[in-house]
Amino acid sequence: MDDGNGSNQDKDKKLLQTLDTFAEYQSRREVAHSKLRQGYFDLALAKRAAGYRWISPDLYSGNAQAIKTIHIDPTSGALSIQQEQAAHEQNDSQQLRRRKQKNNSEKEQKEHREKSKDPLLWFGMLVPPALKDAQAQFNETLDILVELAELKRQLESAL
Repeated sequence: MDDGNGSNQDKDKKLLQTLDTFAEYQSRREVAHSKLRQGYFDLALAKRAAGYRWISPDLYSGNAQAIKTIHIDPTSGALSIQQEQAAHEQNDSQQLRRRKQKNNSEKEQKEHREKSKDPLLWFGMLVPPALKDAQAQFNETLDILVELAELKRQLESAL
């Protein structure tokens, strides 16, 4: 009978762990929802402050690239966020070495630096503070969404 009780205790522990994970998933989901809502509200405030024609898809850069990317570990399935600016900085140092060898023009160096700038600068040098707040809210939400995906993976593996 001890084996039956030990087995039941293990099942109870797993169930409690799964319920704790689910509770955390629900709370993180609510936080992500509120941050997304605040981010869109800040974006609307920024459009109102700067004028609706100054913050629109018409001003998006044609050579836009992701600042953050999500990588999945093929062995464990774990998710991680990587800043692409770090990759840009590595590419910059490699390209600077090549440029010194090739003696490329200063204009090409300036164009490359402009490509890796903050996307807020697409809308001018003096962007409304609400636009910066919206960007911060969306960045925080991305981190939370990755945590949510990880928690969901844990829940699915427990079931």
